[in-house]
Order: sequence, then C-alpha cells, then structure tokens
Amino acid sequence: MPGRLLLTGAASLLFGCGSGSGPAEAPTTAGFDIPSALASVSTTDFDGLGFSAWIGPADLSESDGVPLHAEAADVPRPAASSIKTSYLVELFAARSDALDEATPDAAAVVGNPSHPAIAHFDAETRAEIEAALTTAPTRTVGFHMIRGTGVSNAVYNAAANLTTASLGGPEGLTAKIHARHPGFGGIHSRRYMLAARDVTGDNTATAASLAAVLAAIARGDLPGISPSLHEEIRDVLFLEETEHGAHHFKGGSLNSDPLTRVLSGYYQPAGTPSGDALVYVFMVEIPGPDRIAPGNLDRAAAGERLAELVGALRDAALPPARRALAEGNR
Repeated sequence: MPGRLLLTGAASLLFGCGSGSGPAEAPTTAGFDIPSALASVSTTDFDGLGFSAWIGPADLSESDGVPLHAEAADVPRPAASSIKTSYLVELFAARSDALDEATPDAAAVVGNPSHPAIAHFDAETRAEIEAALTTAPTRTVGFHMIRGTGVSNAVYNAAANLTTASLGGPEGLTAKIHARHPGFGGIHSRRYMLAARDVTGDNTATAASLAAVLAAIARGDLPGISPSLHEEIRDVLFLEETEHGAHHFKGGSLNSDPLTRVLSGYYQPAGTPSGDALVYVFMVEIPGPDRIAPGNLDRAAAGERLAELVGALRDAALPPARRALAEGNR
C-alpha cells in the first residue's frame, strides 16, 4: 500500500493556496504522475491564482484515508454552484416522502418580494421565479437547482434559494449539512444565490468537503438516507454515460470578484463496486479579471479563460488517476 508522499518543486509552486492564504501547501499523492500532469498545464496567463484539488476513489479504506492526490484541499474557497450538491442532499432528505409535492412554503418565499431569497431580483425576474417554482414538485426544484435545464439562470439559482429558505436560511442549512457528516464541515452557506458576496459573506467550501459529499453519494452511505433516496440524488446529478462510466457532475462559476470556477463530480465505471467511483474536485479563483493576461479582458472573457484552465487541469489529472486505480494503487 503506498504511503503519503510530500512533493516539492513545480507542482507545489505552481498551485499555491492563493493570494492572502499563506505559503504554498505541499500536495500529497498516492497516484501516478498526477502532480507532473498538473504541472504540465501552463498558468502563466494568471496572476494570484488560487487552486485546490482532491482526486481519489469514493472508498479510501484501502489507502488509510489518503486520496490519489490532494492539494490545498482544506483551504476554503468560493464554492459557487458546486455547493448545491450538499443542498440537494438536505432538500431530498427533508422531503423524502414528498418528492412529487410542492415545497409547502414555496409561495411564502418566492411570492414575497421582500424575502431575502428573491429580494435581489427585479420585478420581472421575480414573476418568472414565482411562476416556475411556486407549485413545482420538490424533485423538479432539485433538477432546476442542479441541472438548470430548460430554465433561466435566475430560476436555476432561485431553486437553490427556495431550498435554502425552506431549510432554515443559510445558517440553518449550514447546520444541517454539518450535522449530516463530519466530513462536510468545510461547507458554509452564508448568502442566497446571486445576492451580494460581500454583505453576509460568501458561500465557501473546501475541495475535501465537496469530495466527501460526492464520495458518500457514490458509495450510497449518506447518514440517514435510504438506498432509494440515494438513487434519486444520483439521478439528479447524472450528466452522461462516458467511456469511463456514468458521470455525475456539478460545476460552479462566479464572474464577480474573486473570479471562480469549480468542477466537481465522479465517474462510476460500469460493473464496478460503488467505492471504485473516481471522485474529483478542482477549484480555481483569482482576485479579478485584471489578473488574467491580457488585462483588458471583460469579465465574461476572463471567466471563459479561467474555465478553460480548470478544464485543462481536470483533463490532465484524471488519466493518471484512472491508471492508478486500475493498477490498484489505492
């Protein structure tokens, strides 16, 4: 069984904890060439890049809890919509016997212009949200919140806000997430989606905590969640069938400062035990668009450049991670 390796040099220097977070944290790895793969991705266009990653099988019992690779995995970063995976667990847990029924207090939330869940939307958008969510079944609210297919960005985020409000607001929802599993303690809901990030605080998570939620979903052992409800949750997170198995996914993006992109999910190869699912989380942030060269990019273009970077990091790291799992390097 491989031990924990401390790496220095290009990998740890390229991907530090981000500006204001102290010195770069030496990554740990039990995988094959993952640090070298990450270091092959150029970051020279970015100044002040913050990067976190967690890559490993859903079941770490064979490796003394050590993932294939973890880098700044306990550093809190803006979670954007990737935090919604934990929201989905709590929403479905609270409504497990009523997934086909509307949220009881939906009208009081989305129909109230002064409610903090929707007060930051304009009148036309609030009307759209009210029409989409007032009578929507809980299962539909979950799909809107995670997938956003067929609805506007406002409804996609307002579905998360309805979830948050129905579970006690940001503070109450955070308490429920933390109570679910000790590994989820790095997740903090502090604001409603699309509300200002600098008033009540940003929604943050660590790569390790996001990975813990995904791994528990993949294994099917979320505390207090039945096997059938696990399947409901997986169904919402399912993205596509790939050559590497069923891909369950949740991303996140923010174009306000700090610019943020998150990719998180897991691949479940066909015919393999649930614990063999390959879980990944990649989080990147920079202070603002002026930190992406050339410095005259608008926010949308800067966000696209950052999205390309995190996608390149995932594409570089997952092949050696798969080789490590295939050769039993757990």
